[in-house]
Formats: sequence, structure tokens, C-alpha cells
Amino acid sequence: MEKVVNFLKTNIKIIIIVVILLAFFVLYISKNEFNHKTTYTVINGDIESSVETNLYLIKNETVIDYDNSKAIISIVDQGKRASKNEAIATYQNESYDDYQKQIADIDKQIQTLVKDLPTTYSADISNVDNNILKYSKEVQNTTSYLKIQEYKTKLDELAYKKITILANASPDSSAIRDLVSKRERLVELSKNSNNIISTSVSGVVTYKIDGIEEKISYNNIENYSESDFESLISMYDNNNSEFGIKVIDNFGAYLLVKTKTGDNDKYIKQGNRYKIRISDLENLTLIARLKKNISSNGYNYSLFEINNEIDKLVDYRKLSCEVVWNSISGMAVPLNSIYTDEEKGYQYVLMVYGADYKRVLINIISKSDSIAIVENVDKSQYDKYNLDSTFKLELYDELVIEEK
Repeated sequence: MEKVVNFLKTNIKIIIIVVILLAFFVLYISKNEFNHKTTYTVINGDIESSVETNLYLIKNETVIDYDNSKAIISIVDQGKRASKNEAIATYQNESYDDYQKQIADIDKQIQTLVKDLPTTYSADISNVDNNILKYSKEVQNTTSYLKIQEYKTKLDELAYKKITILANASPDSSAIRDLVSKRERLVELSKNSNNIISTSVSGVVTYKIDGIEEKISYNNIENYSESDFESLISMYDNNNSEFGIKVIDNFGAYLLVKTKTGDNDKYIKQGNRYKIRISDLENLTLIARLKKNISSNGYNYSLFEINNEIDKLVDYRKLSCEVVWNSISGMAVPLNSIYTDEEKGYQYVLMVYGADYKRVLINIISKSDSIAIVENVDKSQYDKYNLDSTFKLELYDELVIEEK
């Protein structure tokens, strides 16, 4: 033992040099082993079979009859919901002008009493006043009748909010509270006057019509033929909107897409749910159920049904979209990381294991032009080819990609 220790002491420099040389040799071998190779980290990915096309919206719409010779003031804003029998607009006539005059007079009286109130409400009032100033500036910069009415409604709501704050800040039985109560009674009476235009159905209110509303049989749409769908598409491609009042059912709508027949046909199954991305609306994604599909003359006419996101679609007939017919998730690897043993016929990847790499057998579930979704094979496949089944591919494993 003493001789060994003396030997180590005597030859310590030589031993260190040998160890360093061995280290360099290992690094050289490793570098040479992976020369002309790159690595890839296995991640979770998706491969989609999709198509870009146009989407035609078929909505359950009720046009509201009114006297179009009279000026209309909206009560329910564009794109907002209304309940059945709710007042959504009013005629601007002498009666309405008188009502507005009474409201303005009450508001003026309330303002004269503000100086007697405490200042504890000032922050809330300041916030409301800032919003009033904001919308007042915006209404001056628009020429759209619909926008003007929308801003007017918002200004009226803010004015009433301000008055309510003032009333709550005033003592009980004060003059302000009496005036606010009077104002509320006038508002309620106005909602039941002959000037009011109400809706017989619930839904989303819009003041845009295009004449297509009466040409589509919403309740019969699932019985439409190819020629019916073509006629609908032609109408949608050549429509113009104008002012009118209608209410759109917000509980359901149909979506029609026309696509070329081809590789995706195998995924088109009636009753299945599909993802539809609306590229025109900040990539809004809908989940729709396929109710009907007609294949004819090289095209698929696919009719979907949705029951969500209707509020965002009320003023559209035609939109650009992407229909995702099939999507598969799993371990995603580049196609050039997959090899085939030409002699035995199995496919595999090379998984990095220390300074070495191991063959791991895989099955390709789906693939695109550059990526494949893969899974591990059963142990029986390894046994079949007399291979080591110790290693399985998992997320975040490193793969070696050799230059081919």
C-alpha cells in the first residue's frame, strides 16, 4: 500500500496529464460522434387539417314594422339585447319633444340645487363628467346617424347616473329627491306612450337591414338543396344595408361554408363539432355542430349550427374563416428526425442518451409537410426486431437529427 502511495506522489504530474488527455479524448470522440448532427427537443404539438373559405351567416331575424316617414330615436343601443315587449325605439314627434323638454327642465332644477350639497360626492361626479365630455367630443366627429343615436343614449344614461348620485347625496325628503322621483315617473310613462316602438321577440337589436331577412326561411334551412344554398350565397355576395329596425335571436344561428371536395372529406361527419376561426373578427373562434352536408359537382355545402357568440355576428352576412376539419395533438417531431430501417421496415428516432444515442421505435399518427405527431410502439414490436425496449420517447427528450 505504501508503495502505491509513494508511486502516486512521485508520478502525480504524469497522472494529471493522463487524466486531462483522456478528457480531451472523450470530448473528441463525442464531438466526432455528433458531427454533422443537430438536436431537437420533443414538444407537444397539433397538426390540423383545415381550409380557408367564406362563411355565410344565417340568422333568425325579426324585422320591426314602423312608420319610416317619422324620425326615430333609439332607446336600445345598436348591438345590445332587448327582452320581449321591451321598448327599443321611439318616434321623435311633438309628444316626444315635450317629454324631452320636461326632463331637461327637471335636470336644470336639480343642477341649481347642487351648490347646497356636501362635496363628498365630487369624485364620482367628476368621473361621470369626464365620460360626458368624452362622448360629447366623439359625437361631434361623426356623421353616422346610428352612432349619433348611440352616443345620445350613452349621454342620457350618464346624465341620469349623475342625477342619481346627487339624489343619494341629498337628505331624505329634499327637493332633489322629489325631482328625481318625478323624473323617474316621466321616464316610465314615456315607455308606455304611443310613440314607443317595441319588440315582440327577445334578442339583439340592430338598425341595419338589407332585404335578405324576408328571403330566407330560417326554420326550413336544414331542408335547403344545393341550388337553394347557391341562391343564398349569390344574395349574400351582392347585398347592401340600409337603415331599419330588426331583432336577431341570440340563442342560435346557422353557418354555411362552401369548400372543394378532397382530402378532408373523410373528416366531414354530420353531428360532429368543429372549430371555425373567423379571421375577419380578431381571430374569433366558434365551435359549431355540422347539421347537414351536401357533396355535389366537386363542392361540399356544409351547414353548421352555433348557439354562442351570436352578439358579435349580428351585423354580418359574409366573413372570411378557416374551418378546422381535424386536429390531432401529441408528441411533435420533425419529419427529418424520423428514420426507417430499410431492412426490417420499422421507423425510429435517435434519442440522446449521455454521449450516446438510442433507437426508439415510433408510430406516426399524423403528419404535415414538415412535422409528425408520433407515439411509442408496444413492447412486442421491440421483441419482434430483437431490440432493447428500455427507452420510450417522452416530452422534452432530445433527438439527434443527422444530415441526410
